Amino acid sequence: MGDMPPHPLAPLPPSLMGRPFPVRQAIAEGVPLRRTLHASLDRPHHGARAPWPPRTLGQATTALAVALPTPWAWSHDTAAEMLGLPIPTPWEPGRPLHVTRPSTTTRVRRPGVRGHIGLESRATITVAGMPVVHPVPTWCDLAGVLPLIDAVILGDAIAGRGASTTDQLLGDTPLARLTQEARTRAGMRGARRLRAAIALVRDGSRSPMETRARLCFIGAGLPEPELNAEIHEDGQWIATADFVWRAQRLIVEYQGDHHRTDRAQWQADIQRLARLNDLGWRVVQMTAVDVTDPVAHTLFIDRLVRLLGPDEITAPVR
Repeated sequence: MGDMPPHPLAPLPPSLMGRPFPVRQAIAEGVPLRRTLHASLDRPHHGARAPWPPRTLGQATTALAVALPTPWAWSHDTAAEMLGLPIPTPWEPGRPLHVTRPSTTTRVRRPGVRGHIGLESRATITVAGMPVVHPVPTWCDLAGVLPLIDAVILGDAIAGRGASTTDQLLGDTPLARLTQEARTRAGMRGARRLRAAIALVRDGSRSPMETRARLCFIGAGLPEPELNAEIHEDGQWIATADFVWRAQRLIVEYQGDHHRTDRAQWQADIQRLARLNDLGWRVVQMTAVDVTDPVAHTLFIDRLVRLLGPDEITAPVR
């Protein structure tokens, strides 16, 4: 006799198709246990199955979420990336996911997961249908362990998300919330780094590289510029400039790659800079090389010192 043909693979119920699901749900819906063990299903975590191995953060968080005991929320690096905030190392397969639960429960202990407690003291929001620690406590969780520059970049991104006019009048801005939250962490682990970082966070930076440039200015002892400040002449709006030293009529414009590759942007930049020059503003253009290359950075700072005047320079920040 010839070999018997293999039994056809039983389809999953429609409610489980194309998404991660808990094994207990599959069993409850009548799926045989042997079907949940079939090689066609990925096993991202104990008690969970998925139609494919997670390759993105969204896939990874969705696959783990079905197996987590409530209550819980994504936190730390995982929360920051889900919130669209700049972090030094984005998630990729093999990196852990961060989950926080209340202090009255146990930490999540699973391969590929870093569990934390303290959820009861952290506000949460919903992202992609899942609970995520709010940006403000997320910043405090990370700023105590990140390198200072990365912590300030993250804080600037949150501070720059803006507030309503009413909230601004009441002083209830993202920067104010960051400052208040940092005060509540006094005496906790990482509090010293947190204080150092919040002292440097500003509202107005629009990109990580702008934050790095600003920190370069401060570190060199230059007076702190206005960020993304509006320029008016005779009551007429002229431009919004990246870094402005108004008393010295000096502007530094950071030129990212989009200024070079976007023709319309490039032409608009030329016209705007020409107008500012005509009105007596000195405009200096800055690129990533002026921030990252030590020789170019030194030459660039020396140029700004000459333009600002030596009397404006304080001792460099160490």
